[in-house]
Amino acid sequence: MMRIINSILHRKGNPDGRGLFVALFLLSSTLSVAQNYRVYFGDMHSHSALSHDAQSTAKMPAQAYAYAKNVAKIDFLAISDHTNGLPQVNYEKIRAAAAAYDKLDSQFVAIAGQELGSLGSSGYGHMNIFEAPTIAGNGLDNDAIRYDLNMAYQFIMSNRVSGQFNHPSTENNNSNFLNFNYDPSADPFMTSLEVINGKRSTNFERYYLLALQKGWHVGALGDQDNHGGNYGDLRATDGDIYLTGVLADSLTKPKILGAIRSHRTYAFETNPIHDRIYLDTFAADGHWMGETFNDTDHRVTLRLSAHASPSTNSRFRQAQLYRNGFLLAWKNLNTPNFDWTVVDSNATGSHYYFAKLVQEDGDVLWTSPIWVNSPGASPAEPGPMTIRSLRQNFSDGVPQSFGWANVKLRGVVTAVTHFGASSGPGYLQDSTGGVAVFGGDFIRNVPNEIGPNLAFEVEVLGGVSQFNGNMEIIPYAVRRLGVKPPVTPQAITTNQLAVNGEIFEGLLVKINGARIISGNIPPAGSSGNLTIDDGSGPCTMRIDGDTDIDGQPAPSGKFDVAGIINQFDTSLPYTEGYQLLPRRVADISPATSVAAEQEGGAPARFQLWQNRPNPFALTQETEIQFSLPTASNVRLEIFNLLGERVNLLVDEKRAVGEHRIKWNGRHLDGKHVASGIYFYRLQVENDLGKGATVKKMVVLP
Repeated sequence: MMRIINSILHRKGNPDGRGLFVALFLLSSTLSVAQNYRVYFGDMHSHSALSHDAQSTAKMPAQAYAYAKNVAKIDFLAISDHTNGLPQVNYEKIRAAAAAYDKLDSQFVAIAGQELGSLGSSGYGHMNIFEAPTIAGNGLDNDAIRYDLNMAYQFIMSNRVSGQFNHPSTENNNSNFLNFNYDPSADPFMTSLEVINGKRSTNFERYYLLALQKGWHVGALGDQDNHGGNYGDLRATDGDIYLTGVLADSLTKPKILGAIRSHRTYAFETNPIHDRIYLDTFAADGHWMGETFNDTDHRVTLRLSAHASPSTNSRFRQAQLYRNGFLLAWKNLNTPNFDWTVVDSNATGSHYYFAKLVQEDGDVLWTSPIWVNSPGASPAEPGPMTIRSLRQNFSDGVPQSFGWANVKLRGVVTAVTHFGASSGPGYLQDSTGGVAVFGGDFIRNVPNEIGPNLAFEVEVLGGVSQFNGNMEIIPYAVRRLGVKPPVTPQAITTNQLAVNGEIFEGLLVKINGARIISGNIPPAGSSGNLTIDDGSGPCTMRIDGDTDIDGQPAPSGKFDVAGIINQFDTSLPYTEGYQLLPRRVADISPATSVAAEQEGGAPARFQLWQNRPNPFALTQETEIQFSLPTASNVRLEIFNLLGERVNLLVDEKRAVGEHRIKWNGRHLDGKHVASGIYFYRLQVENDLGKGATVKKMVVLP
């Protein structure tokens, strides 16, 4: 149930926090604000047994509200049955059940709502309307108000009530609220937008960003869209429960609805069932989340603080701050609470801020915005980022860029529908790295093949996510820029893939002279894993059932294979499961390498041993040993996790026999490296051929 904001606070009363009164003071050089807000949790989108599409387990309104209060233990619930098939007499039943909780001692807010609109090709989408005296329209399927967005807005405005945009999308080719075309008259009444929706088990962040960009003043909501028996505790397919946090003076219907109209809301994911995320502070120059204010000095001080539920004490992984929808700053965290201040010294023009929080268990929180009017032009939109800049990982293998929104990348396409006809993932590569792009927007906008020796260069705008350790971009928009020469696959060995797969994740690579060690090509329509080895050590090759490879005969003897490197690791830490995914039959061909390279790329069995000691401290040296079967040109290098060279230890011709090289944990410039995981690579070239092998080492503080 209710919990108390717990930032810069003075606790009074009993120690468990119930019934406490907390004053939260936000100070700035120009304004001092004392807000007496408490955090209340609930759901603004659910359906009773009166809805035409209710499931058999759905409850009547009175029982639904009682379940939300007593079982799910949330603070407020809105029942919003579809208007089509909802006669006024049934709407009155919802209103009566909600009104029963209007007493001051109810300790629960029940809200009567209705869901209006159509998802059909002639519809504009769905919206919720709260506490209107009547249903919108006549309750029939063909009612004009379900298909005329201006009529819907007019109903809300004439009744002086609030509306929200539900699960925005172009589902079934609906107009998505006329692509969020801005209506200044309706703006004060359309107060919210569902950023996450439990029934659809997805987030609508891209449309939240679009609505804000178009000029709408909407707050963020997390709703469940329940059609069954779970009111307030419906789990999405990812196991999370989606909820809205509201910051209000007290738990009454006028205060909750007033806070929603003022955009003092945030959407968040939570698990287990009674876990909560408490947003303590989000303010700019002392102005609270949801406010609009004028600024004249082009300098805005923002404060963001939050804490996790004491019952779970889940740690925050990262806080992210956005200006005009683009990432302005971020802070890596490792605590169940934090307090962060950021100064934006380029706060010109009309702009807005919002924040996102990411917890270590993957739960995400979206705040509502703060809007600022300032003289001058708005800051320019940031340019493209490099793929490598997104690939710095936390120690558990999760990208530090996880959850970043509105990331812009440019690169050459290396795969489209090869791994899935509707959503992919496809793959994109720039000069610094490669990445998966998962979503229909990418697949629909980029043809598979455009001719010999050509490939599309594209710009992708999207959010950073991951699937079983594989970093992905979820695209909001894809723009074709022209054609380029196709990417040349990077030559690697099976050992490099097995030992150092993170460096190659997302890249188009080629392995020469491999053999199948175990497994076989799966039957048509199936996927499967094989183990292959070029002589340097085994790795996994996966045949995806969406390619044209499944059902084909397996290559006999040695073969060359090109493909994309991805990761499939089902549990933290995401440090294993790297695979080679050939895209098509043409990616597999008889081996064409020179004889020495066909023996695993290793000329006559040169050998590289594990460094000793390993791990080793920066106060120590470690020894790397290798042996050569004949005089050879040798190159021994140290790399970090990003694939950047740290040091070059050997670059010369060495005689036959064993060699021992010491490394003191320093860069070429003599400075100590940071503690962490590093790789050392030995490249050998002699009269017998050429090859390379890689091993991993750990440097301690």
